[in-house]
Amino acid sequence: MLLGAGHAHMQVLAALARQPWAGVDIALVSPQAQLFHAPMVAGYVAGRYRLDDCNIAIEPLARASAVTWHRRSVVALDAHQRRVRLDDGTELDYHWLSINTGAVQDREQIEQALPGSREHGLFVRPFATFGALWPKVVELAASRALRMAVVGGGDAGIELAMAVRHRLPQVALTLITGSGRFMAEHTPAMQALVAKSLRQRRIDVLPDQATRLNAEEVSLGSGARLACDVALIATGVSAPTWLRDSGLTLDAGG
Repeated sequence: MLLGAGHAHMQVLAALARQPWAGVDIALVSPQAQLFHAPMVAGYVAGRYRLDDCNIAIEPLARASAVTWHRRSVVALDAHQRRVRLDDGTELDYHWLSINTGAVQDREQIEQALPGSREHGLFVRPFATFGALWPKVVELAASRALRMAVVGGGDAGIELAMAVRHRLPQVALTLITGSGRFMAEHTPAMQALVAKSLRQRRIDVLPDQATRLNAEEVSLGSGARLACDVALIATGVSAPTWLRDSGLTLDAGG
């Protein structure tokens, strides 16, 4: 069983298409018809790529490799019984399992930490959903003066903020990095280089914690409020919740 249609499993399907495995039943579980190529997200936001350029069609590979494709999401995994339950209630047994579903943004968890994010925030993941909604933001920016914020001071948030600036030079743009030290995992030289690059691109850096979102502003841990029409949620990713009770050995991050 191939659980998820990530980049690794795309390579597996391509290999199976070239050389099928006789006498082996192979199932692919993935709800998406296409894989959004994650490294191209910033380039897409910046306007360098079209949406079609970033998507890898799964159906031709699945057909050529003769796998059985279940276009559903997994909701539970029992590693001891070697069984997967899908979102329609179907249960599938396997002998060997490969997991390539990728990390997720746990919206319930993020909503608890940042109330209003589910209703008013634009989540970067899943990329397919974000990719479909981003053109609406571009249209909105063309119709009126727009105030935008990127919530998340990690590498992804920084790259996304720079891409937004490239595509929308006219918007007021703020990067909310959180209350910790900016780019703490990088060297001082890298921190200085990125800070200079952000200043040159007129991206305001706010070392504060976003605590609440509504349709017009972001509330901050300091008590201040930032006017904001569109908030991009680029906070850290986590493991899928169905792994918690799977019976697999997990690290502290799940």
